[in-house]
Amino acid sequence: MTENNNESIEQAEKCFKCGEFKHRSLFNKRLNSRNGLQSWCKSCLKTYREANKKVSAEYAKAYYEANKEAILSQKKAYRKANKEAILSQKKAYRKANKEVIAAKKKVHYEANKEAIAEKHKAYREANKEVLLAKKKVHYEANKSYYIEKSLSRKARKKTNTPKFIRDCSVDKKRRVFAYNLSRLLTETTGIQHHVDHMWPISDGGPHWSGNLQVIPAVDNRSKSDNVDEEIKKTIKEGLEYARRESKRG
Repeated sequence: MTENNNESIEQAEKCFKCGEFKHRSLFNKRLNSRNGLQSWCKSCLKTYREANKKVSAEYAKAYYEANKEAILSQKKAYRKANKEAILSQKKAYRKANKEVIAAKKKVHYEANKEAIAEKHKAYREANKEVLLAKKKVHYEANKSYYIEKSLSRKARKKTNTPKFIRDCSVDKKRRVFAYNLSRLLTETTGIQHHVDHMWPISDGGPHWSGNLQVIPAVDNRSKSDNVDEEIKKTIKEGLEYARRESKRG
């Protein structure tokens, strides 16, 4: 009993703020030192920081500015030593929060659409040759992937093009117009645009002009393969109407 008491006394420390003796684990020497507060317990330090948020923020800013190089060096060393773990954590976070991240990106894009467009346009203009060179290098290094992807996409489009539309020159012109419009919008606005299938062909949607829309790439990427049943119903009705009209013609 005496030994336990002696051990407790040895591990106890007096808080200079509240005057109570507490276990050493209830003190944070690093935080105390940074805030110029010697031997304050965590509870008192927390209360102090809550009451002096502005002062603490200014102190932290001043501390960072005075020790900027050392802090950045420490961070860089930590990232280098834990590169794989950090990448793994980020990947796991993105996978677990895919929809939340997409929603945040969409909100940010909508609020800063014009500024983002100008920034992207200026960057592309200033780095046109570099970007073309990078694309070429990436294509050459992944040629088989691009060819396979392109063939797979073309095959799906062909499979999902209704028979009565395949030889229809009018619908073909409309589809070509959609892709030309996408390209022109990208060039003039500086915002990447895609031709989107409202009812995705991966879900059985038709490759038909009535199922196409031109939207910003960020919106297209944030979409899932699921489609609203009302949209699907409307596209089916429109396709059926086009089928009947083609028979009349």
